[in-house]
Amino acid sequence: MKAYRIIYITLLVLVPASCFITKERTSRDQDKASSLLETQYYKLFTDATKHALFGNNKNAITLYNTCINIFPERAAPYYQLSSVYLREKEIEKAKSYAEMAVSLDSSNTWYLLRLADIYQYLDIVDKAIVLYERILDINEDDEIRYNLAMLYSKEGSNDEAMRVLCLMEEENQESKEVILLKHNLFHAKREYDSAVYELQLITKYFPEDITGYGMLAEYLSEIDRNNYAQEVYHEILKKDSSNGIAILSFGEFFLKDNILDSAFYYFKKAFCCSDLTLNDKISIVVGYINNIEFLQKNYMRIDNLLDEIENKDRKFPYYAAKADIYINMEKYEKAKPFLDSALLYEKSNFMLWEQSMIINSYLEENEDVISIATECLNFFEDRPNVYLFRASAYYRLNEGEKAINDTKEILMTSTDNKIKVQAYNLAAEIYRGKEEFEKSDSCFEAILAIEPENLIVRNNYSYYLSLRGYNLQRAEELSKFTIEKEPKNPTYLDTYGWILYKMGDYKQARNFIEYAIRNGAYTNSEVLEHYGDIMDKLDNCQEALEAYENAYELDSSELLKKKIVDLKNDCE
Repeated sequence: MKAYRIIYITLLVLVPASCFITKERTSRDQDKASSLLETQYYKLFTDATKHALFGNNKNAITLYNTCINIFPERAAPYYQLSSVYLREKEIEKAKSYAEMAVSLDSSNTWYLLRLADIYQYLDIVDKAIVLYERILDINEDDEIRYNLAMLYSKEGSNDEAMRVLCLMEEENQESKEVILLKHNLFHAKREYDSAVYELQLITKYFPEDITGYGMLAEYLSEIDRNNYAQEVYHEILKKDSSNGIAILSFGEFFLKDNILDSAFYYFKKAFCCSDLTLNDKISIVVGYINNIEFLQKNYMRIDNLLDEIENKDRKFPYYAAKADIYINMEKYEKAKPFLDSALLYEKSNFMLWEQSMIINSYLEENEDVISIATECLNFFEDRPNVYLFRASAYYRLNEGEKAINDTKEILMTSTDNKIKVQAYNLAAEIYRGKEEFEKSDSCFEAILAIEPENLIVRNNYSYYLSLRGYNLQRAEELSKFTIEKEPKNPTYLDTYGWILYKMGDYKQARNFIEYAIRNGAYTNSEVLEHYGDIMDKLDNCQEALEAYENAYELDSSELLKKKIVDLKNDCE
């Protein structure tokens, strides 16, 4: 028995000893494995950061994600990934990774700031506020306080914003940013005296800074404390009599109260100041040019103001502004030379070329349109409307072949159906003028394939067919559609009536022409002549004669004169 006991005890002693050795080895192995993982992690993290620094974002993303796979509970890779995705402008991904970093380590102010910045960018103001409040709990910092106050202000929580700013006041009494924010808050709360006081502080703390006085003067004008505003403006001009921006602001002060002589006196004075650039001066005038009602009342003042710019300083903005004045005043002949001068400076501005072609087309300066369009094509060869401008000018000069060549260019290259419709329409008119009717008709049909409900083309095409007495069934179908769509349009009614006349249906033709006359065509000599022709066919001699005579009063053509003479003989 003793022998067994000894063996048993020995076994009991030995077994724990062997377990202890196994645990010790396992622990060492685990430590070794953990150490290897740590080494691998930091190497990957370091490499990822290097790639990120050199802008190799794709590699950085892969490596940071590998870090996350090794230690998913560590916040740093998530934070770094948010930085990478911000650079890639993938804001939602940046937000997602920043949120993950904060959830893993909510005491890291850098992580909190990153997420707060993203929330601000995405205009998620309430969440950004929460984060800034948390940052302040960790680290009291005036820059954070200021940003928090700005967010409260943006949210409309003006009292909260003021509370945060008051915590900064002792150390930041002379901070212009803090004073301006307080001014804005007081203004939002309609506490105007306090808002004025804050701006007065800027003039007190920064007496040499003219902009502070300018802000005060403009604000006083905004809240209708005009006498005080005027005093401040005079104080500014005493300090700096050649400050163009201040003088300009004084002009705006008078303009607000419609004291135009004083306003433009100061505007002219400002235009002579060297601290205003040409673009500054033009930007002032552009606002007045685009206000058509104001321009019409003050056209000469604005025009004279521009002429205060010295000849040596006159460049593209000056010529463009002068052109805009005349265009908005519908003085196109005066606009033309200024557009020409503007184009000398800005040949890469397509809108300028286009405006010039429009103005010259309106003035029927067809040779100039052709010249401008041809030069424009050296810079913009892929603009089909330039070919259309030129083709239209050729057409008006009776150079049909050149016009046709330009329309062909448009139809071969353009994918814009509106431009193609105009090109087909122009080609149709040219071919019709040359009596190449088959080509003309095919152009009209091509338009209707693109725009089946184009009423003007349906009307014109059907009327042209009726004049030729050709394919009258197609003409009737086209025209009938127009009067179904616009049953009181006198032009469409006349066309339909005339087609019926050509088809021999005189009674129905009379009904439609009479309806056209009742709807306004009584002043149209052609419609009255049509009515006379129909009444003549219906043997209503006196009514036909009366229609011809009324038409002749509107258009004394030789043909009408002959019809009147012939019909008088027949009636007798």
